[in-house]
Amino acid sequence: NMMENKVVTLVLTNGAEVIGRLISTDENNYTVERPRLVQVNEQGVALVDGVCMTGVKIDSTLEFNKTCVTFVIETMPEIAKGWLTQTTGIQVPQSSVILS
Repeated sequence: NMMENKVVTLVLTNGAEVIGRLISTDENNYTVERPRLVQVNEQGVALVDGVCMTGVKIDSTLEFNKTCVTFVIETMPEIAKGWLTQTTGIQVPQSSVILS
């Protein structure tokens, strides 16, 4: 898979979005490292520690059944940098971005 080892966004069938590093895919599952739930708030996009509002923080991998995933797409670089900083503590230089 061309997206393996990249930070991706999984859009689930219930509309939720999860960001993490795609480790592998098989016939039934996507295996994602350090998945984080995407939440939109007044400040913009936030990443919740875990994959549901009341779930525990996952610092290993989690399998997502393909029947529950609408599609997988590579995450925007700015958001992927935020995921990397949040999950590893590595600070990635940010470039200015103007969205219109």
